[in-house]
Amino acid sequence: MGRLIPEDLDVRTIDNAEERRVVETLRDGLTDSWLVLPNLRLATTYRDHELDVVLIHEEHGVFDLEVKGHRVEIRDGKWIDVANGRPLAPQPFGQARTNAYALRDLLRGRVRGLRHLDVGFGVAFPNTSDVVGDLPPEVAREQIVTAFELEDPIDAVLGLVGARTWGRRLSASEVEDVVATLLPDTDFAWDPAARMAHARRRLARACEDQTRALETLDLNRRVVAVGRAGTGKTRLAAAWTGRAVVGRDERTLLTCYNVPLADRLRERFAADERLTIGPFLSVALGLEGMPPIEVPSDADHRWWTVDAVGHLVSNWHLVTERFDTIVVDEAQDFSPAWLALLETLLDPDGPRRMLLVADENQELYPRGFHLPGADDGWTRCELVTNCRNAHEIAALLRRHLDGAASPIVGPEAVDVRWVGVPEGDVDAVVHAVGGELGRLLDDEERDPGALAVLTFASAVRDRLGDAHGLARWERRDEIGAVADGGTAPGLVENVHRVKGLEHDTVVLATATADVADDLLYVGVGRAVSELVLIAPEALARRLKLA
Repeated sequence: MGRLIPEDLDVRTIDNAEERRVVETLRDGLTDSWLVLPNLRLATTYRDHELDVVLIHEEHGVFDLEVKGHRVEIRDGKWIDVANGRPLAPQPFGQARTNAYALRDLLRGRVRGLRHLDVGFGVAFPNTSDVVGDLPPEVAREQIVTAFELEDPIDAVLGLVGARTWGRRLSASEVEDVVATLLPDTDFAWDPAARMAHARRRLARACEDQTRALETLDLNRRVVAVGRAGTGKTRLAAAWTGRAVVGRDERTLLTCYNVPLADRLRERFAADERLTIGPFLSVALGLEGMPPIEVPSDADHRWWTVDAVGHLVSNWHLVTERFDTIVVDEAQDFSPAWLALLETLLDPDGPRRMLLVADENQELYPRGFHLPGADDGWTRCELVTNCRNAHEIAALLRRHLDGAASPIVGPEAVDVRWVGVPEGDVDAVVHAVGGELGRLLDDEERDPGALAVLTFASAVRDRLGDAHGLARWERRDEIGAVADGGTAPGLVENVHRVKGLEHDTVVLATATADVADDLLYVGVGRAVSELVLIAPEALARRLKLA
């Protein structure tokens, strides 16, 4: 969606119906890198000007689009109102040119660095389907936006951009200064942090819209929702949990496999004696009736999946704790035996709800999971749209890693880029990550808490952590700017541990091109607005980044 400025503008306050329709079309049909400023009034020395729509784009520049609701045709070089056969007064392109020049002169005089700015211009005719008559020589066809062109506003506006050589790239600060000049009372920022925050708001709304319709499926006893990365599975699991605890006063267990995701799930809810949240193995060891077992301080993956699981299976019959509803996030990480154990925790005298969300494309822990079907009494539904990743990142996932489709007009990424390193050269990876951290944190002053460095190998992860002071998940409270008391410049983890999580910026680092698609799928999918791939060229070619 194009970004209306001011963002709280109610388009219903635009009196002219045709102008309102064009603004709504641009808002709904452009990407959010386009700023849409309706109904601007400029006071100059000689006269006042009213500009119907000003469009601003960091890459393409500034444009004035006038709107004429008449049905028109061209006769003898004049624009004629078909309804009465009379020439329009003023002539639309004369008015558009005059307004564009007034805007150009204002910005040249007030915004540093724009002394040579040109402002493009065009005219939209939302009630005219085609141009009849010969165009005046001073008008390019691409400057005319008819009702037909408005059906594809991106193509129409890009045609306007290419109609003349007036385009000029703006810096982020120049975009901010242009908006401040035209709307001095509007609070507006165009730095990466502001754009990322805007993208998150839009994606959150899209996610809420997608999952809301599926929330009431929890009225069934056994439900499994499937969806690719970023389709809102965790939000749906959290919504089911809230409905069970608050809405129905049910004893509820919300569980997953990974500790970081469990920590994030806890942050969504206030403490409540009716609600238990945690990673499956830890929760299971703490169930009422389960004999205690000492967890070694250096407990590794093998201890948890062999010793701990063996203890659970041997003593499960002693567990007395029961739940009314059990919600499992990232259920593909669970073995059928684990899910069967969980089902035995449902109180036979309660509603006995078992609700799962899963993505078989993220089965990084192969334990034999298979999607339950209708023949076994399960209600199945699917989340189909990626509402986590900005458009370019979602498109990369879709085209090369079988990800979910993104919205047709999703928020645009701040950046997707590749930094090359030689195959097998971990030192080069460490150096390249340091360079990116310097650019992001020092040069651009990004928030360290919004950044994650992700790897595919523990040895690389540990090298990066040691070299750059990055923190693992358990030390995430140390992440922050030094001025704010932080001691770590960002998070570093293997992609296995961050399934279900997301970060505005992800630096995905590897010294080898031989990375499985499912791991790439998880790693790339953690990036909301910015992805930096540090990898050998062969891997970048797989993703069409080189």
